[in-house]
Amino acid sequence: MITIIGLLVGLVSVAVPKAIESGMKAKAKGELTAIVSAVKAYKQEYGQWPVAKSQMDSVADEYNSWYGPPTTESESKDLMKILSGDMTVQKDGQTMNPKGARFLEGAKTDGTFQDPWGKQYSVKMDTNESGGVEYYGSSGTQENIRVTVIAVSLGKNGTQEDPEKKVTTTCDDVFSWR
Repeated sequence: MITIIGLLVGLVSVAVPKAIESGMKAKAKGELTAIVSAVKAYKQEYGQWPVAKSQMDSVADEYNSWYGPPTTESESKDLMKILSGDMTVQKDGQTMNPKGARFLEGAKTDGTFQDPWGKQYSVKMDTNESGGVEYYGSSGTQENIRVTVIAVSLGKNGTQEDPEKKVTTTCDDVFSWR
């Protein structure tokens, strides 16, 4: 009897944390999909990406158009506020959501929109309209993701990792495009 109880406790102690982690990743994936859809809906409504006009058109600007961790969170929060219908956010003197259209739900009024591990989501857009974005690499010219918008959760460890090279056992990022 004691052996059976011990066996059951052992099985539960392994299965429950894995099930919780899977649930957190599924929640993150759903929220990432919603963010990408919101960014695309914004572009459809206003005819431009939800970024300052000075951050559009050149390869260098696209390389620097990363919103959220591992860079500053303030740009990501501004983006989430814009997508959530905030009419007060301005970039280069332009009101970014003058109609107050709500493209995204779930972000707090200060723009905080965190993944299940408590970290702000990250977003990158094809601001130079090249047909893709660079998620990893250092040149800024290697569009290795052939989509116009990506969103990422840096996972439990909070570190940006190469989605093609699972070089560590802790590669836990969640990607909108996979």
